[in-house]
Amino acid sequence: MSKGIALLLVVLISAAAIVNLATTVITSNKLLEEILTVRTDLFTLKSRVASLDTVVTDIRNRIEQSGDFVKSVHFTRSSTTLEEVALKASVTLSEFTEGSHLLLNVIDEDAEVRSYELKSENGVFTAMIELLPDETYRGQVRVIDGDKETFSNEFAIPQDLYNVQSYQLLGHAWLLETDKIHYSFDLYTQYSRDEELRISEAAIKVVEGEDTRETLFLPLDNSQELAKTVYYAADRDASLTFVAEISYRFGESKIEEVKINYHF
Repeated sequence: MSKGIALLLVVLISAAAIVNLATTVITSNKLLEEILTVRTDLFTLKSRVASLDTVVTDIRNRIEQSGDFVKSVHFTRSSTTLEEVALKASVTLSEFTEGSHLLLNVIDEDAEVRSYELKSENGVFTAMIELLPDETYRGQVRVIDGDKETFSNEFAIPQDLYNVQSYQLLGHAWLLETDKIHYSFDLYTQYSRDEELRISEAAIKVVEGEDTRETLFLPLDNSQELAKTVYYAADRDASLTFVAEISYRFGESKIEEVKINYHF
């Protein structure tokens, strides 16, 4: 075999290997996109079911309140942090005996009850309450008149006012080339009706040792229920950690290390 033919065979074999590698990378990327689409659909369905549950609960509470001595209940947000959300409750009653002691019971998911004194303000009874931003609460008015206690029907405390937008952050890594690791970071966000409680920025810092090599910003837009994804590639022997900073519109942030699922 002549040297020219041998060289041609080497070139053809190398070209075929490059084509096969490129095809593998493209196929892998398509597979990643399909997995991401399935995850997004599942998270969106979960979010919409949770929102529907809230609507059903509100309707049930309104039906149960017919004939109750609580005429109306209104909540406004006073302050927000990642640890606590403060609401002002305003209650009007269809009947009230002067001298009675009024309390607002706040009931959490474990049926634990905290009581807040309701004070009169121009015919409206008000109280400041503190709620955890990732819980679900119900309310109830308690009237103490001498030795007699009366309880109203329970009512929903609207989650839209105190549930800070929740999220799930997933990291994945694939060895698509012999010397490169390809990373993907997916941020799934729960639907949040109130803009102040939404995520305003999501960034991932690529850290090597004590140095930040790069900061990756996840693209946020108005489609709250869609996954946000960012990609990164690094040398196989690089020793990296990834730190996420999730910022909210009310001015606070969460910082956490991203756990990576390695698929090799």
